[in-house]
Amino acid sequence: MEKVLSSHVGVKINEWYKMIRQFSVPDAEILKAEVEQEIERMEEDQDLLIYYQLMCFRHQLMLDYIKPSEKRSPSVSDLVDKIENSNHQLSGMLQYYNAFFKGMHEFSKKEYVQAIQYYKIAERQLALVVDDIEQAEFHFKVAEAYYIMKQTHVSMHHIIKALDIYKEHEQYRVRQIQSLIVIAGNYDDFMRYEKSLQHLKTAYSIAVGANDQRLVAKTLLNIGNTYDRQSRYTEAIKHYKEVLDIISSEKSDIKPITLFSLCWSLYKSNQTDEADLLVEEGLIYSSKVNDSLSVLLFKALKAIYMDTDEQALKEVFDIFEEKKLHVYVEAFAQSVGLFYEKKGDFEKAAEYYRKALKAQNDIQKGECLYDY
Repeated sequence: MEKVLSSHVGVKINEWYKMIRQFSVPDAEILKAEVEQEIERMEEDQDLLIYYQLMCFRHQLMLDYIKPSEKRSPSVSDLVDKIENSNHQLSGMLQYYNAFFKGMHEFSKKEYVQAIQYYKIAERQLALVVDDIEQAEFHFKVAEAYYIMKQTHVSMHHIIKALDIYKEHEQYRVRQIQSLIVIAGNYDDFMRYEKSLQHLKTAYSIAVGANDQRLVAKTLLNIGNTYDRQSRYTEAIKHYKEVLDIISSEKSDIKPITLFSLCWSLYKSNQTDEADLLVEEGLIYSSKVNDSLSVLLFKALKAIYMDTDEQALKEVFDIFEEKKLHVYVEAFAQSVGLFYEKKGDFEKAAEYYRKALKAQNDIQKGECLYDY
């Protein structure tokens, strides 16, 4: 049987990657199958085989993002092990893809500091990336991670670069919506809520126009978050419940965080009976889908509002601090401080307000994210 040129397979892998970036699952699956057939007849090329393995890794990340609850073989972890055990020295673009995709994997596991460390490795090879969409992908993923870590100015710097590129390519509407959501989240952190809502409403219109219910739900979730940040709990609760209505018929990766956000808004508006029931539901569901961060968030709510269990809350705080998730330490410490203040225990309230202040300082330092 005639050998297939590795350069021909390389071109097809590039096309496959384009479909992955556009979240075009049927086209990506077809090209993946074609590549796998041609790999069997390809002339020996170790670099190309590693490129193929990296793209299998990226393909699985796409599928896990779109349908996170489905079990797949091989798993993303299996693919990571295969690449790491190949004993092939990576350089140039292969090194870039390896670090970039691993960063995405760590982000999907909610290991945000580790994700940023991989992105920093990828950034050293960024000058080799000539494809503008790949540049946008890098800036988008980095902005997403820095947003979570509340390095707001850094996140905004990267996300604007990404959106400027995506806006030039109509087929990347999903990334346009996601970029607007990150921009809105950063404006929330700047307490510019009117700017946040402006961008979220634009994202919502694009999502509705694309008939993408998943992104419609995600946009509504973020609109709810913006209202919650303003203590407009009635509007926040309305939007969270609308999200749950949209995703009720499917297993969704945003269900745990939506339930958590709804519970917290209910508690903050003194609707404790409904919140108590939803905390138990959210804890069970988050455990079922292995969403470890949401499990911690529900445990924190339970410790504060249901059990008044300081030891349990301390354990949750310790894990947040270990993972450098100072934003959650700050938010929960403020809630606990307010809880004790309302009870008239001002000494305890002051203790937790001091903890919140320390978390604010830790966020501003951002010292865990830089090595220069």
